[in-house]
Amino acid sequence: MKRMIIAAIAAACLLLPVGAAEIEALTYTNLVSSISRAREPVISGRYIIFTASGQARHAGIAFEHENYVNLRTMRRLIRKDESGNPKRDENGKLLETILFYIAEVPPGLGEIRYRMVIDGLWTTDPMNPSTAYDYANGMMVSSLPVEYYETFKTNSVHSGQVRFVCRARAGASIRLAGSFNNWDPFMYEMTETAPGEFELILPLPRGVWQYAYFEGTTQIPDGTNPDRVYTKDGRIASVVTVE
Repeated sequence: MKRMIIAAIAAACLLLPVGAAEIEALTYTNLVSSISRAREPVISGRYIIFTASGQARHAGIAFEHENYVNLRTMRRLIRKDESGNPKRDENGKLLETILFYIAEVPPGLGEIRYRMVIDGLWTTDPMNPSTAYDYANGMMVSSLPVEYYETFKTNSVHSGQVRFVCRARAGASIRLAGSFNNWDPFMYEMTETAPGEFELILPLPRGVWQYAYFEGTTQIPDGTNPDRVYTKDGRIASVVTVE
């Protein structure tokens, strides 16, 4: 059984796909080994397995929460036997390959909307009968309900909006400033949603933005975001990218 799993992973060219790069290797291996056929999306914990018929030469998937700008390539899974050879049916015919992509459910969403590109043509997911109309882009998309959850971390909550979070002294007055508002430390006051936990959802255009939190005149870098730079005046600022 172990050899079969290893062979399947090797056949799938196991470099973790973009967007799944943080998936722990064993978890990813187990998810891939669970794929037996092309079918409707399968939710496993906080991961989704998307599949497509291996008859296609190429397939990709793009998500609404990424503004459809990142086309994630689906990888090809060739099922192999214990000897590492491609599996065949009782008539000696090679079993059909499967195209797949594994995505992690992002926090702050109760529904995943997406489209596929199959052999160069944009389409809804042929394996998913659930569709919705995307009025902002004027097109039909596939939809998939997912379990909503949140993490206390600065991140994009949906298209064009960023959820900024900060841990600080309970009862403090915490404000947000950055390159998006000329570093005005009085424009955006954050809301204390729990003792010592502050949040603010801010619409931002695409780009790379520097920011920090302020308690009075004291600048506080974002402890939930490891991406940081030095500003021109020598201070440390956090960085967020809006795609």
